[in-house]
Amino acid sequence: MLRVFIIKFFILLTLTSKGADEQKIQFLNQLLLWDIDYIKMDTFKAGAACIPMTKGRFLALGLSYQLADIDYAKKIALEGCNQMKKKKKILSECQCEVIFINNNFLEKE
Repeated sequence: MLRVFIIKFFILLTLTSKGADEQKIQFLNQLLLWDIDYIKMDTFKAGAACIPMTKGRFLALGLSYQLADIDYAKKIALEGCNQMKKKKKILSECQCEVIFINNNFLEKE
């Protein structure tokens, strides 16, 4: 358990030290709270988040992995984010956008 925490902490520390964007770090941190390590998932994956963040957190997230192609992965991630937004009855102006493709953070989709 301690080993897993140290590894996750090291990954996040490495990303932070490279000047990674706050959104990137927050997306990865929020998934880690659910014991989902996005970085270790297989390729053809995508991550979506409800932009802009509110109080330093995303209100809704979506992700997909191990899919046939990247376009389908992006579609599934967006659908997951929008479903979470509906389930949580988020009425704010945040918009679900793809922010990760495989392990690459996107500034804008």
